Amino acid sequence: MEEIIQAISDAADLKNKAEEFSHLSREKKIELLQKIKDIKSGAAGTFLNMVYPDEKDKDIQKLIKKLLFRLKTVGLKVDEPKITGEPALRRIEEKREHRGFISNYDTEGTRLVCAAFGIKKNYFIFINAITHFSDGVLELTSTPVDRRDLETILNEYRQRTNSSIVFVEISPKYASYIINETSAYSGKFTQEVKQLKQFTSNIKSKIQKPEDIYGLEIPDKTNPLPMEKILSNDIVEPFKLSWNTLENDKKEFANIGSSTIVLPPYMVEEKKQAFIKTLLERDDLKQKLPFMKRMMEDYAYIFHCLHEYGAYKGLIEMLKDKNAPHDILFRFTRKSLEEAGQKQPGLIVNPYEQIRS
Repeated sequence: MEEIIQAISDAADLKNKAEEFSHLSREKKIELLQKIKDIKSGAAGTFLNMVYPDEKDKDIQKLIKKLLFRLKTVGLKVDEPKITGEPALRRIEEKREHRGFISNYDTEGTRLVCAAFGIKKNYFIFINAITHFSDGVLELTSTPVDRRDLETILNEYRQRTNSSIVFVEISPKYASYIINETSAYSGKFTQEVKQLKQFTSNIKSKIQKPEDIYGLEIPDKTNPLPMEKILSNDIVEPFKLSWNTLENDKKEFANIGSSTIVLPPYMVEEKKQAFIKTLLERDDLKQKLPFMKRMMEDYAYIFHCLHEYGAYKGLIEMLKDKNAPHDILFRFTRKSLEEAGQKQPGLIVNPYEQIRS
């Protein structure tokens, strides 16, 4: 038996070892399979698939299938065990179900990105990511769940929504894109993201990347909303732009026009705009431009999912202007400078942690 375990660990001579397995007693087979349980490799999956077709004992067959399923849950690509002989009724190929979800940003600049990838009927790998506007992925967890657990998690998220925080269903392929993209921003969870690609490589979806958002169908007579109306929308409103010197810049901005020389309002406004333009030339704020564009693309998708087509169309038309990200960044920067009081705590939480506890 130890030679079989060593061969699987070395991924060598698997065919001969599968033949040896077939001659073991029932008790030895079960003992060996219990040891294989600790080997998480593609070779283990190959070996199990080799011994399954010739195995007659139904309990051992179930144990082999259980081990193959365990390998799938850790992200390994494992074939379904082959059944020998021609079945009376041909098995209909199972179409796996995949789902994706996203929230808007909360006051801390964080959001949820979730995905559930079907690995067999009524079983999923659930991916839960908390991402930051410009810092990328902050937390990433994955766990196998059955359909009931999945619905429990999703319902918990939905119950935490309100007029300013939404949680909408999106393309699972696009949810995967965001997790991959934000992992690259942060430089974290790169191995987990590589495993994630094994679940998404064959998924077909109309929306896979940001460019696909620009051509979504809407009613012909939809009128685009103006930028002011969109940026004051309840789901855009919670987002707060932050940078390292915000508090000092806020004080300096508030003091504009407060000198002993009384300035007319239009001159105070000109000085405030000049102050913000100078801020936007700094690297720490200039680097936020691509993130601002991506946020607005994701918000356009969210608006479309919510059937708020006027807001969707307004954002899409706005984003076709290359200066739009700069104009939007200007407005969020001013909003942060004019904001008084302490920032409220973020609204994004992970109810799955509470479900497990």
